Amino acid sequence: MKKELLLACGLFLALPAGQGFAEGKAYVIEKWSTLQQQQTNEMKPFGFVEEDLTYYEDEPNDSLAKANQVETGYFLEGSSHNQSVNNGKDIDLYKFTVNEEADYSLAAFTENQKEQTLTIRVLSSDGTEVAKSTFLNEDGYELQSVESVLTPGSYYLEVTNSYSTELNEKYGIYHDVIEYGQTFERLAGDDRYDTAVKISQDGWFDGEAETAVLATGANFPDALSATPLAYRYNAPLLLTRQASLPSVVKNELIRLGVSQVFIVGGTNAISADVERQVKNMGIKVTRLSGSDRYATSVKIADEIGADAGSVVVATGSNFADALSIAPIAAQLEMPILLSRKDSVPGSVTTFMNNWNVEKSYVIGGVNAISDAAAKKLTGWQRISGADRYATNSKIIDTFIDDIDPFYTYFATGTNYPDALAGSALAAQYFSPVILTNPVKANTATKTTVQKYMDETYVYYILGGETALPQSAIDQLFEE
Repeated sequence: MKKELLLACGLFLALPAGQGFAEGKAYVIEKWSTLQQQQTNEMKPFGFVEEDLTYYEDEPNDSLAKANQVETGYFLEGSSHNQSVNNGKDIDLYKFTVNEEADYSLAAFTENQKEQTLTIRVLSSDGTEVAKSTFLNEDGYELQSVESVLTPGSYYLEVTNSYSTELNEKYGIYHDVIEYGQTFERLAGDDRYDTAVKISQDGWFDGEAETAVLATGANFPDALSATPLAYRYNAPLLLTRQASLPSVVKNELIRLGVSQVFIVGGTNAISADVERQVKNMGIKVTRLSGSDRYATSVKIADEIGADAGSVVVATGSNFADALSIAPIAAQLEMPILLSRKDSVPGSVTTFMNNWNVEKSYVIGGVNAISDAAAKKLTGWQRISGADRYATNSKIIDTFIDDIDPFYTYFATGTNYPDALAGSALAAQYFSPVILTNPVKANTATKTTVQKYMDETYVYYILGGETALPQSAIDQLFEE
């Protein structure tokens, strides 16, 4: 969840496409305001509160020796008390550590919207100024900002507010570092259902998701078109057993504060019992299903539409091609329609006609969707490689100007559940999902990873060691 805040601040050098200053500022303020509202009738805490992702100021902290110890990657909340006892100037100090040379960014704002009166200084371990905040006013949003390069060591944040006189003026700060070189983080649970929950927890705060998408964890066809639906509703994509809702998934729906669930697929994929279990939680359920996998993909497409005028068409006989493009299709607001190899289903053609589709991206080679079938599609363009891994690489190369590999997700190319759940999270950050062979790395995959590695800061491995061992990841970086 910390990375959501990192992107939200909108201050880092490698900001994903579509994440602007205004959106980031609004997002951080919204998060901080939510925390404030939750505490309206509570005594203000001191120290670190994990569920808030916040360090709360603990007075006195007006000297280096008394500085509050904090970590980067979290909110800081404090208040200014400019009173006679401190000569009208309250100084708040926070101490943090940088382990490796890193880009450092900070966003700070006040409750009274007097950001121009707030001053933040970054001090070295001996109190020497290293950097000082700059007041920014962009797109109608005001902010105190720090961007600097910090070498390993201890640092202090010094916070003052010239506006506050005899007042308790609250301020909020978010700061983080991007250490040079790539880092790796594995998102994995005890099984595929728990892994999908871990992925959801990484991307969505408590109470943040009004909607969730529920797909079967037992078979792929009905789930292949679900990622653009999840993206449309800012929803995580969770998995369920056919006959019963796993307890970890139920608990995740509660944590997220979900009030609406889309079930993708018919009762053969997700039973009526599961639907009842979700409804009994007080959650509205909408099932999107058709007579087969092709009609189900159209039902999902009907829900999200094709306003961008483009669609993705992938085989319904395998999962790799659809999942390779799933996060990109979602980001570009393109529904994923499934087709047979030699004929495009009539329901797919009808959907394209109804939405005046002008562009069709056909994913995979002629063994997946033949030329004869593809030629029935409007404005078709094939994206394919020699195999599923080369096709995955071709997709990333084709859409590299529309995505950002700042965060890159790895998933096994031999099974679908981890890539499916991860694609919904990747879409939130305009990130690619790279499918890789869990035993021996494909040459095309290695080439893609190494081509964009200078633009990548964090690699997320989806699934446990059994699904995608570290040895398979290490091969991708070998010369």
